[in-house]
Amino acid sequence: MSEPHQPVSKVSQSVSGVTSASLLHKVQAHDPDAWNRLVRLYSPLVFHWCRKAGLNAEDAADVVQNVFLGVATRVSDFRRESATDSFRGWLRTICKYKIADHFRAAANRPEATGGSTAHQNLMQFADDDTTTNAESTDDRGRLLTAALEIVRNDFAPTTWEAFRLYAVQGKAAPEVATALGISLDTVYQAKARVLRRLREEFEQLLD
Repeated sequence: MSEPHQPVSKVSQSVSGVTSASLLHKVQAHDPDAWNRLVRLYSPLVFHWCRKAGLNAEDAADVVQNVFLGVATRVSDFRRESATDSFRGWLRTICKYKIADHFRAAANRPEATGGSTAHQNLMQFADDDTTTNAESTDDRGRLLTAALEIVRNDFAPTTWEAFRLYAVQGKAAPEVATALGISLDTVYQAKARVLRRLREEFEQLLD
């Protein structure tokens, strides 16, 4: 999609619901395909967190791998016990520990280039434990963008384009119907089908 994080402002409020067949439940049941989709969903966001913390691209990629190794051993323990609990928050905590481990290891190698910088980054990172509303919104946008890309090929091209134009770009339904040569009902159905799929597969994962 050409709009990296635009979907969050148009679609995210419609993505809610509960289903026993969610991706998270499948991951916790050790479904390998579900695990691959979870990694696809969250890897871009975890990489973003790592880069934002000051890691270069190579180190960030290494930490991303370490994060998901940690998730693999603990995901069965995740429970949403209150409205404020979220998988994203739980994952961010794991990511912060892995980033801190990286900085700590680098800071303990003074002979290595950038050792003192790593120590400074560790101190700065340890003191920064806040997430602004704007950052949270951006994170959700990144997740929703990744989720849409994951399910995109599950829909016919016309269905997907109708959804994109109507639900993401915010074009009027009659305009979309005319542009694609489909009925108005088909435009509405395209939006409903994609949103339903997002609710079913990514319940608890886009908050």
